[in-house]
Amino acid sequence: MRLFKKYKNFFLISFLTLIGILLHFYNLSWGAPYYFHPDERNIASAVTQLHFPNQMNPRFFAYGSLPIYVIYLTSLISNYISQLMQLGTQTQPFTATFDQAILIGRAYSAFFATFLIPILFVLGRKLKDEHTGLLAAFLGTMSVGFTQFSHFGTFEMWLTFFGALLFWVCLNYLDKPKRLYFILAALIFGMLVAIKVTSLALLPIPLALFLMHSFKKTHSIKLSGFLHFLKNSLLFIIVSLLVYIITNPFVFLDQKDFLSSMHYESGVALGTLPVFYTGAFPNTIPVIYQFLHVYPLLINPLVTILFIPAFICLLVITFRQKNSQTLLLASFFLILLCSQAFLFVKWTRYMMPTLPFIYLTIALGITSFSFGKQTKKLVTSIICIICIVFAFSYFKTSFINTDSRIAAVTFTRHAIPLDSQILSEPADMGLVTFQDAFPHITTFQFYDLDNNSMDATETLLQQQISQAQYIILPSQRILQLRIQNPLRFPKGYVFYTSLLNGTLGFHKIYETPCDIFCKITYLNDPVYWWEQTSSVFDRPTVFIFKKNS
Repeated sequence: MRLFKKYKNFFLISFLTLIGILLHFYNLSWGAPYYFHPDERNIASAVTQLHFPNQMNPRFFAYGSLPIYVIYLTSLISNYISQLMQLGTQTQPFTATFDQAILIGRAYSAFFATFLIPILFVLGRKLKDEHTGLLAAFLGTMSVGFTQFSHFGTFEMWLTFFGALLFWVCLNYLDKPKRLYFILAALIFGMLVAIKVTSLALLPIPLALFLMHSFKKTHSIKLSGFLHFLKNSLLFIIVSLLVYIITNPFVFLDQKDFLSSMHYESGVALGTLPVFYTGAFPNTIPVIYQFLHVYPLLINPLVTILFIPAFICLLVITFRQKNSQTLLLASFFLILLCSQAFLFVKWTRYMMPTLPFIYLTIALGITSFSFGKQTKKLVTSIICIICIVFAFSYFKTSFINTDSRIAAVTFTRHAIPLDSQILSEPADMGLVTFQDAFPHITTFQFYDLDNNSMDATETLLQQQISQAQYIILPSQRILQLRIQNPLRFPKGYVFYTSLLNGTLGFHKIYETPCDIFCKITYLNDPVYWWEQTSSVFDRPTVFIFKKNS
């Protein structure tokens, strides 16, 4: 007991980290061999194109190349170790397989999600005290967002981890502007930009720190202070730029593909290039949309509600106490939020880098509120219990239960004859599982049903409906949008409404079941409430309809 009391915080953080390891690393191979997330499939494909030393162009510029090269290098090390252990087995040591790239990418995401737990403790302790650090670490451990994105081989956890790391270095520089922290900040910022170029939005923060330090050093606004600021800023940008150039060489060597990719990605993000998978975002209100349809899943509804008064408390502390640390915390959150929330597309993944700053803000708010010790314990206990319930509910729903697409295929193997004529939707990885099981699946381009003013599309649909014996919707993605927007998609609305209410001549024989844990996770509405990408990759709702006899 004396040992525990002496090292209590160490044991508690170790325990939280062990829980994080379970939540983040369990079932990393989910979805195999299909791997349903399109972004991680694109990343894995880029990794498999690499072959040292003659072919190192990933030919994929939607993200930066740094993680792609790290995953590739890890694959080579894995191949080398595997070759040593297998004693002479023929392998291709300088290539990575698709499965290997997926699993290594997920392992890195899980590692970053787990290591964020002790980082949140350190940050919370530095901002206020150890109780703040423990609460922030607990919120990070029970984060649905961390658990979800630790199971994706995408780069959101990379951005989240290095964003928190940059904040830690900036906090240290704020206290003691040492050259070490300056170089670390430049390296980490360069890595963030090398992961995703939109991280440039954070550049004003270190520059503001340099400006403040330069004028504090000269004790007044003088030319010498301004020159000192320019020197530091220039050095910071040069170091960061070197990191970017070294880790993204083909941005310069393959400018045509890079510029083409940037034109496409920026067009999609800003809404100037309409594509079928961004149809949910017209007329959505920035920030409000995220707090209604994104954050209640990523950080759970209670934490979402608590964040608003906690952030107000943070601002009060900042301005009343002239606290530069809390100002830095608020700045990181606001820049990361506003740089993404006001884009046309509002995908769930865009909000991931804000999560550490939300947890720190809430922890700081709770430990700063002026109420009695017993009341504070009661409030903290309630928050902890609810966070545990939501964390476990999501974990069980998405990664303990059988994948919803696999479960649906298992049902169809017994319920649908092999030679049945099946009609389904396009552009959904969930359909692949059904295509492996049934030879006669026809897809109709439902995305285009309301884009064509001619009757030919409707006529083709009627022909395919008349020939189909079953209709399979591999996710709620098109259904959700058409049901909720009858004016924008009148034909789609009529089709999906008729299908659901039985007037199309089909009746529902299967819908992905939603148990009590699913109901908690998705607030009893897994189909219509949430931003689509919050669930269609890891736990979509599958519908199957049979023609009336």
